[in-house]
Amino acid sequence: MSAHFTATSVALALGLCNPSAHAVPPGPAPDLPPPPHQRLEAPAPAGQYAVEGQVQRMLINPYGEVDGLRLSDGTIARFPPHLADALTATVKVGDVVRIIGRAEAGGTVRADAIVHTGSGRALYDQPPPVGAGRALPPHLRAQRLQPQQVEGRVETVLTGPRGEANGVILSDGSIVRFPPESLHLSVRAGAPFAASGLGTRNAFGTSLEAVSMGTTLSALQALYDRAP
Repeated sequence: MSAHFTATSVALALGLCNPSAHAVPPGPAPDLPPPPHQRLEAPAPAGQYAVEGQVQRMLINPYGEVDGLRLSDGTIARFPPHLADALTATVKVGDVVRIIGRAEAGGTVRADAIVHTGSGRALYDQPPPVGAGRALPPHLRAQRLQPQQVEGRVETVLTGPRGEANGVILSDGSIVRFPPESLHLSVRAGAPFAASGLGTRNAFGTSLEAVSMGTTLSALQALYDRAP
């Protein structure tokens, strides 16, 4: 692997480890916070948004961690990746869930709680427990990323809190993330799309952070002029 590609890997890892991109800051904690799982029967509190539907896909970040759900009606629910194991233990594709959280642009919900309607179990957004261990530094996390290429048609455009496009889900379920300011082509549902970058392929699918993008793999355009 070239020095240029290694430098790009580390640079991408620094961006991917930015908590603002993946972690959802918890809201004000009550005096006695609920445990990670409990039955939830009450309606959504005032000021929050609730939606119910069937889970169509588990969404993963480029490190392969589940960080959200896509419902059959197209709703995207974002959830912090440090709760990935708890989420996948509670919810499976095909289950009906109730999402309680804060609505964002583009049909996205920043979930505060995900409730399995069949069992009544609820998973809450909470910070990592004290003593959970230190996270790997960015340059070590980068070693987990592998070169990936994807090509297909856009099924869903992913957006940030202000509605800025920062990723896509392709028709085969592959997920491509990219910085909003790097987007130089039109992305819309049904449009052809291809990308090359660094990411992970696992049982939940493929996810990558783009290094180059285009309408086909043979017409990719680099997103970065040079490695930092």
